[in-house]
Amino acid sequence: MAYRPKMLTPGMVILCLPANHSPIWDRMLDWAIAWSSGPFTHAAVVAYGELIEQVATVRTSPLTKYADIGWAYQIEGLTSDRAAAMIDWARHRLGQPYGVKAIVEDGLLLDAHVWRLLREHPHYVTCSGFVERAARCGAGLPLTHMPLPTPTELAFSCRLIGPRPWDRT
Repeated sequence: MAYRPKMLTPGMVILCLPANHSPIWDRMLDWAIAWSSGPFTHAAVVAYGELIEQVATVRTSPLTKYADIGWAYQIEGLTSDRAAAMIDWARHRLGQPYGVKAIVEDGLLLDAHVWRLLREHPHYVTCSGFVERAARCGAGLPLTHMPLPTPTELAFSCRLIGPRPWDRT
C-alpha cells in the first residue's frame, strides 16, 4: 500500500519494500535483506516536509522518494512535542556514517544464527536502528525491545499503527 506524501505527518515511520527500478547493486542489497529478515528493506523518519534516513550517511530526502514502495506508520502515543523531539534527535545526526558492521552482524545473527556480541553501538547503526533510536531517544517511545532491529522487526512493533503487507486478504 503506497503512501501519499500529502498524508504524512511529522514523526511517522516509513518502511519500504524492495524497489524494482533501483540500480542493480541496490536491488541485490534489498534482495539480501528481504531474504534474510522479511519483506521490508529500508526505514525512514518523516520530518517537516522531508524524510530523514540513514543511507550511506544520515541525510534528508524528499517525501516522494519511497511513495511507490513505502508503507507509512503512525507511532502510538506520539504527540506533536514528542514528534518534534524525535525529528530534532534525527536532525542532529545528519552526516553520520552508515553502520556496515551492523549489517554484517545482522547477517550473522539472522542467517548463520550466531548470537550478537557487543551489539549496541551508539553511533553507527542501520536505517532501522536509526529509526528505532530516533523514537526511543528522541521521543521516549521505544518501538521494539531490540536495540538495533531490522526493518521487518520494526513492522512487528505494537506501537506502529497501520496495515502490514501480510494483512492483505
